[in-house]
Amino acid sequence: MKTEHKAFKSNVDPSWRIGIVASEYYSEQMDTLIKGALDELQKAGIPKENCSVHRVSGSFEIPLIGSELADSKSIDALIGLGIIVEGETHHASLIAQQVCRGIMDIQCKYRIPFAFEILYVDAIRQAEERLDRGKEAAATVLHSLAKLRSIRS
Repeated sequence: MKTEHKAFKSNVDPSWRIGIVASEYYSEQMDTLIKGALDELQKAGIPKENCSVHRVSGSFEIPLIGSELADSKSIDALIGLGIIVEGETHHASLIAQQVCRGIMDIQCKYRIPFAFEILYVDAIRQAEERLDRGKEAAATVLHSLAKLRSIRS
């Protein structure tokens, strides 16, 4: 990812506003995901004041708050961060599917990038092995914003 990051770094517009919508469940791991995303955005040239973090109860609420942010035009891209751990029922699977669908719907409706980093795992240790995904989500939205700008110009 670092090579790809360097390839589009010159295309990053420091005026881009990025909203991070993150679940409060598994707060320690979520803090790591959020920090990774913020660090990557700032490393790429997005000022800290252009990044906003919106904590929500759980992953199921990510599309709702993301939709409101997109509708308000207060952001240029979104990052959804969450951890869903499968339990003894299929409830977690239903949540993961609907969050995914909600994020895709928002991305297409508003024509803005909305990175999907909702880690749907069998055990929290699996999520802990993937805490670099916040960083990857940030790189993804910056790449998508640059690509959209090149297509639209």
